[in-house]
Amino acid sequence: MARAWASGESLERALGYLITIIIIVSLVLIAAGKIRIAVVEGRSMEPTMHTGDLVFLRSEPPEKIKPGDVVVYKTDGRYIIHRVINVYIFKGNYCYIIKGDNNPVPDPGFPACGSRGIPYSAIIGVVYSVDGSVVKIPYLGGISVMVKG
Repeated sequence: MARAWASGESLERALGYLITIIIIVSLVLIAAGKIRIAVVEGRSMEPTMHTGDLVFLRSEPPEKIKPGDVVVYKTDGRYIIHRVINVYIFKGNYCYIIKGDNNPVPDPGFPACGSRGIPYSAIIGVVYSVDGSVVKIPYLGGISVMVKG
């Protein structure tokens, strides 16, 4: 017996294939070290990102990181995800003034940047975005946040 496909059913199937392909490609890129992932925790980036959002990071050379980019950096053993609001060079080092979207003041700086900014050496990655909008999977990382406690 031949089966007829409703247009909504074929669209649903195509979307399922597309999502599967995206997941497989993402896993391969993560395994190859081309993409890193991070889970948002805290309220400092609201309303752009919320606790549990999963984001993807890419490496960028220091001169390519610009105001408006969202970055992850490491300080005192913690990872922070905030937005670059200014870039400058201090004693040959690229430095970034960084602030959470929901914070009133920029993050404390490092001595390598004259105590004002974050040095490139502390940047882990830049969050993928499309036309200035952060690419994220809402709440998918919530499980890791709950487990971490």
